[in-house]
Amino acid sequence: MRISNRIKNHFSIVLLVLLNFSTVLFGQSEDPIFSIMPKYPKAGDRVTINYNASLTQLKEQDSLSGILYTYADFKWNVKDLNLKESSENNWQAQVVLEPGIALINCVFFAHGTVDRGGANTYTWMISKAPGSYSGWGIMRNPNINKDFPQQLDSVSYIKDPVSLMWINNEVRDNPLSREHIFYPGLRLLQRTKSGDQTKRIKDEVRYILSLDSLNNNQQYDIQRSLDLITNERVFTDSVGQVLVSRYPDGVLARDRAIRSAYGEKEAEKRIKAFNVFRKQFPEQKFIDVYTDTESLYADKLYRSIAYTYIVRDKDYNFVFENLNNTSFTNLIDYAWHLVTIPYNNESMPVDSLKLFADRIFPEVEHHENQVPKAYRGKLSPNEWKKQAISSASSGYLTYAKILHELKEYEKESYYLNKIEDELKYENTEYNEFYTLNLKRQNKIKEAADFIAACLKVNNTSPVMLDVLKTEFLKAGNAASDFDAYVESLKEGTQNKEELKRVLSELVKKPIEGFSLESSYGGTVNLKDQLGKIVVIDMWATWCAPCKKAMPGMKMAVEYYEDDSGVKFYFLDTQEYMKDYKTKTAVFLAEKDYPFEVLYDAVNPETGKPDAVYSKYAEAFKFSGIPQKMIIDQDGYLRWRSTGYSGSPSALADEIKTIVEFLKSEPKS
Repeated sequence: MRISNRIKNHFSIVLLVLLNFSTVLFGQSEDPIFSIMPKYPKAGDRVTINYNASLTQLKEQDSLSGILYTYADFKWNVKDLNLKESSENNWQAQVVLEPGIALINCVFFAHGTVDRGGANTYTWMISKAPGSYSGWGIMRNPNINKDFPQQLDSVSYIKDPVSLMWINNEVRDNPLSREHIFYPGLRLLQRTKSGDQTKRIKDEVRYILSLDSLNNNQQYDIQRSLDLITNERVFTDSVGQVLVSRYPDGVLARDRAIRSAYGEKEAEKRIKAFNVFRKQFPEQKFIDVYTDTESLYADKLYRSIAYTYIVRDKDYNFVFENLNNTSFTNLIDYAWHLVTIPYNNESMPVDSLKLFADRIFPEVEHHENQVPKAYRGKLSPNEWKKQAISSASSGYLTYAKILHELKEYEKESYYLNKIEDELKYENTEYNEFYTLNLKRQNKIKEAADFIAACLKVNNTSPVMLDVLKTEFLKAGNAASDFDAYVESLKEGTQNKEELKRVLSELVKKPIEGFSLESSYGGTVNLKDQLGKIVVIDMWATWCAPCKKAMPGMKMAVEYYEDDSGVKFYFLDTQEYMKDYKTKTAVFLAEKDYPFEVLYDAVNPETGKPDAVYSKYAEAFKFSGIPQKMIIDQDGYLRWRSTGYSGSPSALADEIKTIVEFLKSEPKS
């Protein structure tokens, strides 16, 4: 029955344990938008969900999606709805209702527009089913619906007294429901009634403890109920002792074992505690409960064991022998630390990294189709898959780059296509490899159109621009017109706003000079550069973002290569290897970077080559590299930027924007 959101405002609230409030009567109502057939469904029925979009913001859509939230046996389940248009603007889906079904709630959406049903919601109660009243009262209360899977429109929210009324009604009509909903009832009682509710909470906890057998969720709800009376240490400790004594392999015992193992400082003791924990508390026994302790410590404990073996013993066996039973979160962490970081730092051969990636990423993909228990009952399978791919997209891109280097192009293409919705246009590295993939398939026109679209958001690389230029020249255009053509493609609100942002960061601050050794020979003294615009890029050979930014810096250097009034210096700082100058030279030669490098002086306080960096970091309150600084013709610092956004073309344009402004700025 479609539920009316009009509830009497005047009623008396009773103790949860008395439960004698009389219900507000309501019945099935006809709704022109949402209905379910049969009108009075029950568990096991195949029902038809009807949605008339003509009266909603989703009218005249060519396709609709939906999500079905069901409340059954006092737990939420989530499914994707396969909607089909039965007639113009009328959509239907058929589902079989699970055992214990009490409440149905639907959400419909298309192309980013969502219809949650407004004040009434698209909800259907299963008549007389245990849990229908409590589900209806809990899901609309934002103060207590932590376990509810999705946010409703705020106009449907109800206040605590109304939610308590529905819980009272639930237990009045279905007394056995009490043992499943006591925790939200106690929370509402504490929030609603004035005065100290400690005695009532303790009485209810005692009652639940008196039941013959408690399932995992009931055990955890006792723990959560105790959190409502944290000032009753003797009582809470005694209840904890009862829980652990009665359920030595139960939820509280497991939580304590997780915390205890995670808190072990010595590696061997932690490993031993972890092995005992895993044997005593097998994950399949706790698949239906997810505690706060588990969310905070379980994955961290697991990773601490894995990385202990790796760092201490160079032993990866624990990781790879347990890939199929670790969590999605841990797999993403492995992908980052064991594949992406060493790839970015060039600290491991690509073929070795591929051995790791070949083991890790298929398991990541496997998890895309398994909603983890942290999201079970909250995200539908399709929603989880989208979220999982988004979380893994950075790792998948690294895997694609590794495959590219090893010329496994078909597999590279597969992963590029997988993350297309997440990274296309917005991630320049992705854009570059996607362009090369199109070029390899001889889809040159499609590649050129794609690059043009990327220029609208200024996310292109030199490699991409070379592809575009080749096509531009093939069309009979003059090479001298290419730069103007590229600039014309950048015209748009987003790029104009970006230029405004860069200019808004202008400053005018005095800056101390330096005299540093140059890779070109001799020394460079900053004061000798008066009359020129000086661009300084602080970097290091170990700094992955620094090196990723260099294609953009190369674009800027080449743009001003014939302009004697603009100088670029790449200040190599914070190096820790003795032969870093040699490594710097090799790196620049391999990448064909025409950069003049300045080697930072030794800091007398630290003995490290970071004297100029440290001086400027203190003076201008920054930390970290890459660090870009632009100094004007009068020797003032005019612009500074930390980090790298990821787009070579955008970085080059930032530099050019400031330099051109300084060149045209009237001098006093």
